[in-house]
Amino acid sequence: MDLESWTPKDKARRLAVLVALYLSTMLMVVSVLALKWPWFVAPLVGAVGYAVAFYVAYAILRNTFRR
Repeated sequence: MDLESWTPKDKARRLAVLVALYLSTMLMVVSVLALKWPWFVAPLVGAVGYAVAFYVAYAILRNTFRR
């Protein structure tokens, strides 16, 4: 795989996935352990957190890498 051939859009997408996965995992753990919500709510919190974090991070990173 040639890393030099990645476009700024590719880099932004891959890093946004990394950031979103990290944040959604942390939200799932916090919702169960700290907030004492039922275990079956954690995947929903994680999914919503992933979607929000991905689109925010992708927009920020895409604009950052375009410059």
